[in-house]
Amino acid sequence: MDNELFIQKHQAYFLQTLEKLVSIQSICKNQAQIDQAVDFICQLCKNLFSCQIKIIKTKGSPVILGELNAKANAKKSILFYGHYDVMPAEDVKNWKTDPFKLTLRNGRLYGRGAGDNKGQLLGVIFGLYVYQQLHHGFPCNIKLLIEGEEEKGSLHLQSTVHDLSAAELKEIQTVFVIDGSFNFAGQHVLRLGNRGLLGFEITLTTNKTDAHSGNYGNILANPVLEFYKILSKIYNFAENKVKIPYFYDGIRRVTQDEENILHKLPAVSFKKDNQLDFQNSSDYYKKLMFEPSFNINGIQSGFLGQGIKTIIPGKITARFDCRLVKGQSIKRIEAGLNEQLAAWIKQGTVEIKYLNEIPPYYAGIEDRFIAKIIASIRKVDPQTVIEPIMPGTVPNYVWEQNLKAKVFTIPLANFDQHNHTANENIRLDAYLQGIRIIYELIKLYTD
Repeated sequence: MDNELFIQKHQAYFLQTLEKLVSIQSICKNQAQIDQAVDFICQLCKNLFSCQIKIIKTKGSPVILGELNAKANAKKSILFYGHYDVMPAEDVKNWKTDPFKLTLRNGRLYGRGAGDNKGQLLGVIFGLYVYQQLHHGFPCNIKLLIEGEEEKGSLHLQSTVHDLSAAELKEIQTVFVIDGSFNFAGQHVLRLGNRGLLGFEITLTTNKTDAHSGNYGNILANPVLEFYKILSKIYNFAENKVKIPYFYDGIRRVTQDEENILHKLPAVSFKKDNQLDFQNSSDYYKKLMFEPSFNINGIQSGFLGQGIKTIIPGKITARFDCRLVKGQSIKRIEAGLNEQLAAWIKQGTVEIKYLNEIPPYYAGIEDRFIAKIIASIRKVDPQTVIEPIMPGTVPNYVWEQNLKAKVFTIPLANFDQHNHTANENIRLDAYLQGIRIIYELIKLYTD
């Protein structure tokens, strides 16, 4: 029996299992349901593979580590990463059906976690199952690492992988992160990296309390006006450039091979009124993937209610996020920011808090194995493309830093999956394609 017939024959079982997993409300704050999800996944893997399963306790939700060994001594060891936790379904009024009851409608499977990440996780498990059943074993050693805190920022992933790196994960050479979405054109993608994230908060205090603007206007400093001086020290408005020392250090030029890959990505429609005004799609992708960004995501000061309140605020707080690219150093950028604002810090009027520190990751395009990976995915979706960098941030640095492994991200869910919002879904064909893709990936290792 070939894999297509096997998948068709077991499709009902694959759907029933997803239905059961979606019914478990594995939200981080719901410990009983988290434990139930862990038990369900562990039992499923034991039933399908008779494999070794460890439940690793953390200060948060447990991590599941599954071990599927090759039928003979294998030189290759790979790891698949996914997560079992989901976002809350707080906007239940906007759901067309019960968010925790999997519903098939118009070719889509609706339910919280259907796309992010339970459908993709089961795509991995069932893809491995299909391969094992048809080939009576595996050509490489396989680890499954499934965490339960991805939606909270993977708080304990770094420490867990570090603790496992000396023994359980010592031999891992390649990590496949199975999460995310296809591109907006509906194509499967192979992502070779992601931008990092530096988030920080600056608070400038000029007065102990808010003050009456009639009594103290021209007398007390206004922190909002003073903050413009700080902003001008860290950003050049005329040139749209960051002025923080060391910010641009280490950034390399895009190579011709990378340019060629960008040209193959789907064309983007540009409209000036929507602030998208680029010469071509390649420039658009270059800015999203290979250049850092500097963003103010929130400012709070003074009276924020309706109407007017004639006060001089006592302080202002602004939050920033910077998406970082390969070569940039978080610690050097932080040192540069501290240097730039040293006068205010010394006066005691400015406090900086660093909130997010996630380094970027990039496997590069030189690895010859990439061509084999993309060829295997294209057996399922011939339109699959390579995205050198995911513009957003995921903790893929963890695998490089602790295991010295190459990391590839392969999303198995549709672009319009509505994850984190109402009516989350995974297309039925995407769910089944995911199983086929994992099957084809394992076939790579038969050589």
